[in-house]
Amino acid sequence: MLYGPRNEVPPELGSLANLNGLDLSLNALTGSIPESLLRLDKLRYFLIEGNALCVPGTSVFGVWLRAIEEHDAATTAFCNAADLAALKSLYEAAGGTGWIQSGGWPDEGFVEDWHGVSADSLGRVTELDLEGNGLQGTLPPDLGTLVRMTELRIGDNALSGRLPLSLVRLSLTEFHYADTRLCAPAEASFQTWLNAITSHEGTGVECAPLSDHDILALLYEATGGPDWFNNRNWLTGAPLAQWYGVQVDDEGRVVGLISRSNNLTGTVPAELGNLDSLTELDLGSNQLTGPIQVELGNLGNLEELSLSRNNLTGPIPAELGNLDSLTELNLGSNELTGPIPPELGNLANLTGLRLFGNELIGPIPVEFANLGNVRYLALGGNGLTGPIPVEFGNLGNLTGLQLDSNELTGPIPPELGGLGNLTSLDLTANALTGPIPPELGNLSNLTALHLRYNSLTGPIPPELGNLANLTRLDLSPNAFTGPIPAELGNLVNLEELDLGGHDLTGPIPPELGHLSSVKRMLLWGNHLTGPIPPALGGLGSVTYLALEGNALSGSLPPELGNLATVEELFLEDNRLEGPVPPGLGGMASLKRLGLTNNAGMEGPLPGDMTGLHRLEALLAGGTDLCAPSDAGFQGWLNGVHKRRIRSCVEGDPPMAYLTQAVQSRDYPVPLVAEEKALLRVFVTARNATSTGIPAVRARFYLSGRETHVVDIPGTSTPIPTAVDESNLSKSANAEIPADVMQPGLEMVIEVDPEGTLDEALGVAKRIPETGRLAVEVRAMPLFDLTLIPFVWTQTNDESIVGLAEAMAADPENHHMLADTRTLLPVGTLDVKAHEPVLSSSNHAFRVLHETEAIRAMEGGSGHYMGMMAGRVEGPGGVASIRGWTSFSIPRASTIAHELGHNLSLRHAPCGRPGGLDLSYPYSEGSIGAWGYEFRGGGSLVAPTRPDLMSYCEPEWISDYSFTNALRYRLFNEGRAVGAQTRSLLLWGGIGTDSVPFLDPAFVVDAPALLPDSVGEYRLTGKSDSGVELFSLAFAMPETADGDGSSSFAFVLPLRAGWDGNLASITLSGSGESTTLNRDTDLPMTILRNPRTGQIRGILRNPPAAMHAAADGGAAPTAGIEVLFSRGIPGPEAWRR
Repeated sequence: MLYGPRNEVPPELGSLANLNGLDLSLNALTGSIPESLLRLDKLRYFLIEGNALCVPGTSVFGVWLRAIEEHDAATTAFCNAADLAALKSLYEAAGGTGWIQSGGWPDEGFVEDWHGVSADSLGRVTELDLEGNGLQGTLPPDLGTLVRMTELRIGDNALSGRLPLSLVRLSLTEFHYADTRLCAPAEASFQTWLNAITSHEGTGVECAPLSDHDILALLYEATGGPDWFNNRNWLTGAPLAQWYGVQVDDEGRVVGLISRSNNLTGTVPAELGNLDSLTELDLGSNQLTGPIQVELGNLGNLEELSLSRNNLTGPIPAELGNLDSLTELNLGSNELTGPIPPELGNLANLTGLRLFGNELIGPIPVEFANLGNVRYLALGGNGLTGPIPVEFGNLGNLTGLQLDSNELTGPIPPELGGLGNLTSLDLTANALTGPIPPELGNLSNLTALHLRYNSLTGPIPPELGNLANLTRLDLSPNAFTGPIPAELGNLVNLEELDLGGHDLTGPIPPELGHLSSVKRMLLWGNHLTGPIPPALGGLGSVTYLALEGNALSGSLPPELGNLATVEELFLEDNRLEGPVPPGLGGMASLKRLGLTNNAGMEGPLPGDMTGLHRLEALLAGGTDLCAPSDAGFQGWLNGVHKRRIRSCVEGDPPMAYLTQAVQSRDYPVPLVAEEKALLRVFVTARNATSTGIPAVRARFYLSGRETHVVDIPGTSTPIPTAVDESNLSKSANAEIPADVMQPGLEMVIEVDPEGTLDEALGVAKRIPETGRLAVEVRAMPLFDLTLIPFVWTQTNDESIVGLAEAMAADPENHHMLADTRTLLPVGTLDVKAHEPVLSSSNHAFRVLHETEAIRAMEGGSGHYMGMMAGRVEGPGGVASIRGWTSFSIPRASTIAHELGHNLSLRHAPCGRPGGLDLSYPYSEGSIGAWGYEFRGGGSLVAPTRPDLMSYCEPEWISDYSFTNALRYRLFNEGRAVGAQTRSLLLWGGIGTDSVPFLDPAFVVDAPALLPDSVGEYRLTGKSDSGVELFSLAFAMPETADGDGSSSFAFVLPLRAGWDGNLASITLSGSGESTTLNRDTDLPMTILRNPRTGQIRGILRNPPAAMHAAADGGAAPTAGIEVLFSRGIPGPEAWRR
């Protein structure tokens, strides 16, 4: 990782005057791109994706970036993004289209060039002078986000209304608004701020006090009320009690304001703090921006406050600590910064405090020990530092403590062991040190203990074996030492045990075999010794058993054959010995078996392994195990698409081979039919000689008939004494035409056909010595790829559309597909450009999820890849492993990498990716064998080059990856697409926290697409009376390059009686669940071209007008069908 002070880009990089490439991607960098980099005028590429950097929004940076041939700065936010949003709000609120001068407004060029705007080196607004410019309307509260502005001149305009209370956030030295109809709020805090401004020229008018009606009207105007999903009766003559989401008391005062998931945008006005009778305020799951107003601390009667899942920024106001009546405070999933105010410790009535998923820093306030009534405390996903307060041990009512994904240090306080009501403790991903306190063994109600990704040391306390209700124990990876306590075998309810990645020693306790409920057991990456206990054969529910990376010895116990439910068994990198015993054929569910790098294992595989009918991966490189040569075993082995095991047939590798991208003499790589290849013949002499490499003649045969002959002239290069693949001059080489490369190909090599060599040299004259050398050439199915150009609704950048069309028009030559053609076994490409798709999101994971849904709804075949231009949130690419969908930014290597995941490939170990292939055979993620590059006249590619599936560059492809991808393609030809039928689109997934989510269900006309595997997740649909209408069990698809989240999309044909009766859909699994019902309010619109059947848009929180269009069956655009759902399809959907 590269970082400077405070994880910023070191400005010293600007001194590297001759630098022509700079790749800072996938680090932990924050802050802005330093101005010193502008001196790097020779840069040809500049890559910064996968950080938390911002790009200065100035013209000088814009010019610099345009001069760089390849950069991904467009995927990164501008440093002045919030300022731009505030200026646009002003433009809209103050009649910008009628301004006298509006050069640049609202979105042309750079902000420094906009009329009346002055900006600093980051593009942040410092002055705004719009005096006498025809402004008409009001001032939006967003102006309070222009925190670097010191001068504001808006006098001599037709502005009216109240000055926003949010202006008190600005450190103005000059504020002129004379000759307007603006008034100043009477609040003392505002008047104090106003009086402190050095140059203040106002109207001298003080605003009248606001009624509850007035305050709600301000909220409506400030947060886009006309576009709310539901604004029933707002700003009408109806009583406030009839306004959507508003609750009033007997005196007509507003006591409840609930507008969750209602498409509120903009900034919450500070005036909301004057609703002094309010007891519940819930504006969660909207698109609100800007700060939390300090004035909310005036709501003395407030009992519940939820602003979660918005885009709020800035600090948490200390004034919220004044809310004495508050019982629930939820500010999670925003972009809040700064420390947690200790004043929140004053909230003695609080039962739930949720601040997770922000950017908060500093220590956890010890004052939280005063929250004696709190039952759930969620502070995860921030940047909190310092120790866990020992005072937390006094929070006796606590049932859930979530402190994961911070930077907490120090030991785990033993005092936490006194929290007798605690059911969940999550301290994952911090920097905690020291031992696990034995006192945690007193938490008798605990069901989940997560301590992974820390720096904990010492032994695992045997007292953890007392946690009788525990279902999940996740301690990896840390640095625990000593033995695995046998007492863990007492945890009879345990479903997941993860002790991987420590320094644990000693044997595996046989008592672990008593864990009959465990589904996943991970003991990888320790120093465990001794044999694998036969008692592990008693794990009757286990599906995943990972023992790799230890020092286990002895032979495999045949009792492992009793594991009828195990699907993945990883034993790599141990010291196991002897043969694979008979009996493992009893593992009827086994899909993947890893034995790599157990040098003492030897002998032929037992014949009963052919009973493993579900086996997809057999990896035994680095062992002396071998595959029997009999036809029955070889026929079974050919059905295992991912395999690495030598043949039991003895003999040296052939002295000649054909290569396309890469080739290995030890593990021959199959070749792709109808693609040219390079023939390399390695002529060797018995002793050193000065005699040159002789002429070579190669004959090729198909079905016994000679189809091609090539004569290779001799050279003056002395004949080597051993095979040397590192230099083309040390072999006889010839390019073999594509039409020669056909399945069933054989070849015969004649060395020195004219007989000119001295027999004493000992040069083999024929390869093979007798017969013909069979060459494995495979005809690949057509590689069907549909490119979906996604257009983000916030930018409407359609440049990706033309790129997708160009790629489809010439897939064999387009540079964006060069790495795909060269490094993957694709054969002939059939690339189609999908119609453009509008999306409300620019997040890579979300776009991948939408790509899955589009493929499902369209009954698509082949691979679907979503693409998007401009700024993309999240990684530059994500893909479904062994699936058919992916997402990529327009970058050739990323496109090939993500398609590699579709072809079953996991990551190679270079660049610290997650989701490693545990059996990858080469260190540092290198390709491990010699590759060949036809482009540029032809050249060798060294075995040290990193694999395409790593995070390192410049990438090539290994023999291991190419072979596995090729066999997977032949193994997985895809499904036959059925006829369209009236169906239900069911789609969702799990987030980074493994919590499931569901997107709104839709009634669609599409072919059925049902799960192809059974797993721990289940989709259940029920009627109002609880009658089960459908139930689907499935394994959650695995997503590579993402953040741990994953998603699915199924199409379930409708059955009679579902129409109008479907009341709920529940996704459950891994101990979590989520439900859609008739009260769910997650509005979404899908746009479809009825002529072509292609999806044209997936819009979350769409404009209210589009709801009405969908409800009425109309189309907002001619020729486009509109589908709408809030969760469960409404009556109009079933009638279509």
